Amino acid sequence: MRETFTRDGFVIARGVLDGADIARLRAALLDHFSRQWEQEGLGRHQPRAALEIPSIGWIFSHPGITATVKELTGSPTPVFTTNCDAHMNMLSWWHKDTGEGLGGCFEGDYFNRDTVRVCRAGIYLQDHETNSHGLHVRTGSHHTKDLKHGPAVTLHTRAGDVVFFDIRLTHAGQFADPFEKLLLRAGRHLPHPAIAPRLKNAWSRALRKPSKLSIFFTYGAPNPDTDQYCRFEMSARRQAGTARALPESVTLGLPVQGLLVPEMS
Repeated sequence: MRETFTRDGFVIARGVLDGADIARLRAALLDHFSRQWEQEGLGRHQPRAALEIPSIGWIFSHPGITATVKELTGSPTPVFTTNCDAHMNMLSWWHKDTGEGLGGCFEGDYFNRDTVRVCRAGIYLQDHETNSHGLHVRTGSHHTKDLKHGPAVTLHTRAGDVVFFDIRLTHAGQFADPFEKLLLRAGRHLPHPAIAPRLKNAWSRALRKPSKLSIFFTYGAPNPDTDQYCRFEMSARRQAGTARALPESVTLGLPVQGLLVPEMS
């Protein structure tokens, strides 16, 4: 698995979560998104979800997930970086999670540095075996800034699978169809920010597009590159006014699985 991850930039771990795990995550996200979210991609996005959704804290120390993270990072004591994003019915586009638009989360030529061992765990809480609404990746793109590099692959996953990918990998969620592209362009000119998402939801219902929930969170090997990433994450939390300690629902399970947590400083 680690050899494939190093070469391609991603692996799929099948059936890591059981039905009860999926139901528990779905209930937590649906409850949260009924009350709180940030609008993005005509959908609902909760950044800093490890802080904002305490009821999902158990997933970060799930034994099946942490065992895979240890294999992929090559460390018996990987770091849970605190980075986590939850999504509901969001549209997406090709991008990397290395924060280039904010100055980048690593220093130097990190695309050609083999010490960067920071990986994302991505969970879709519904099946995407027969449609293209799940995760798309560009194989081998974790060694270049070029967003067009590498063959595009649609990952067909089932609820319970976990996709692990190098944080430098180019990837995307559900792409916009022609009408949704129009809404994305027109949204900023409409008199109210909720109009475009409502139109998008009505369009999705008319076409019977499935509702989507997903969650992504990040681990790293305990080394200077991961330290840089954690400092970048903490800086973003300070700017958002959320530089507070993780809830106990997150921290209590991490040392049991041998995971480290970065310092608040």
